[in-house]
Order: sequence, then structure tokens, then C-alpha cells
Amino acid sequence: MRHDREGCLQALRQIMTDEDITQVLGFGNDRPDTLRHRFELGRCTTRDFLNEVLTHARPGTTEQQVVDAWNRMHAGIPDAVWEQLELLHSRGHRLYLMSNTDDIHWQHTLSLYRYPIRHLFDEVFLSFEKGMAKPDEAFFEAVHRQIPSAQIWFVDDMETNRLAAEKCVGWHTCASVNELMERL
Repeated sequence: MRHDREGCLQALRQIMTDEDITQVLGFGNDRPDTLRHRFELGRCTTRDFLNEVLTHARPGTTEQQVVDAWNRMHAGIPDAVWEQLELLHSRGHRLYLMSNTDDIHWQHTLSLYRYPIRHLFDEVFLSFEKGMAKPDEAFFEAVHRQIPSAQIWFVDDMETNRLAAEKCVGWHTCASVNELMERL
């Protein structure tokens, strides 16, 4: 998934102050008590998230404006990546999705593609459903226990997540599906 952090920040700045974007949502800090972090871990509902953002938003801001600004974070998955995933799937590789996401972003992601995402994946592990997020070792261990113990390749664009997967559960890692295709 490509992320458009700057686009999301620009959209959020239309409805909130920079201070609230940092302090409430947690952009620019990694504090575990931010609304973004709680939402990603399923510790607050979509309704709670929207109500909290609207409390700090400029007067007149609508829920839809919040959702639209929040969804600017996700810039989609390139068609080439989908094609590579389809090829891997057609060759009999078992595919799993492990994602740090929240309910709003997940619903948006599901709406972007021509067929259900779950079509390609044998199982989907989402942070907001599991109450854990990468690079938390507990998340990797929980996923590892639920998938067959064959050779596992973990693809993630964030080095911290790849290092955690290697250290914690011994998965092979690479930074992109393209890199994975080259290694297979």
C-alpha cells in the first residue's frame, strides 16, 4: 500500500490545527496514547474516533470531511503489485495480509479494488481487529502461530517491521513484492 502522509496532513490541516494533529492524532510523535494509535489497535470505535476528531476540528467540519481527510493517507496499491500477487496466488503460494490499519482505512481500502482483497489472501490479520500492531513481537508471534510453518517471506516497506519479523519469528524478509518475485 502506498501512503500519502503529506496529502493526509494537508487535508487534516483544512479541518484541524497543527497542534491537534500532533497532540490528538499523533502525527509527528509515537506516543502510544494518541487517538491514531488507539484507533489502529481497535481501542476505540470509528464513532469514538470521529467524535474525538470533531471535538478538535474547526466549527462546521462534517464527519465526511474527517473521513475524506483521514483516507488521504492511503494512496492505493499499484496495479503491478496486484498483478504480482495474483501471479503468486495462481502458482499456489499461500498469501497472508498483516496490516497496521484502522476501520476507516480498511473500509476505504476494500472500496478501492475491483474484487474483494480477501480473494488473494488465505487469511488477513489487521491491527485494529487483533489489538496489536507491527513491530510488536506479540503480533508477529500470534500470526506465526496461525499460519503453516513452511518457509515464510514477509514483505514490508518499513525496515523496523522487517527486522522485528526476522528477530522474533525468523521470517525471511524483503521490502517489496517486486523484490520477493526476484528472490523466488
